[in-house]
Amino acid sequence: MNTLQHFKNIPFKIFPILLIVLYVPFHLFEEAYFNFPFWMFEHYNLPKPLSYEHWLINNSFFFIVLLIGLILFLINKSNNLFIGFGILIWGFMNSMEHILFSILDLQLSPGFFTAIFFLIIFGLGLLKLLKSKLLNLRLVIKSILIAAIYWIIPIIVIIMLGSHLVKAFPFN
Repeated sequence: MNTLQHFKNIPFKIFPILLIVLYVPFHLFEEAYFNFPFWMFEHYNLPKPLSYEHWLINNSFFFIVLLIGLILFLINKSNNLFIGFGILIWGFMNSMEHILFSILDLQLSPGFFTAIFFLIIFGLGLLKLLKSKLLNLRLVIKSILIAAIYWIIPIIVIIMLGSHLVKAFPFN
């Protein structure tokens, strides 16, 4: 059986699952190892770096929202395809942060290597939708909107809880 035949046999649901499995724990481990909280402090003009505990709690909000999206997608894969593809678009957006800042800084950002895998998973998922003739403008628009929601909801929660988390888990 050739590689193309193997690809045809892979269900689309594998790609959003892979992206979330890559995010937790691999992407977060890479970010932690290369001190992403300090990188964020430098690049986003935070008043001070986040503690690792605070940063991990913030990431748990993204994980929970993505996991809810994955469950909704898996409950009804055909009607909720946009929710699953939205996870891949979220991964694409995340990868762009790491890749573009690495280019701008002329230095690899924490999370760069797993971001490349986010990009590959996004590309393969996109190719799967194209080959399956499921990709259309309506799906893309709905998926981009849900991907934005995957960012917006956690960021709102992070902002709402930020001052409490800074006190509970101060940077040392």
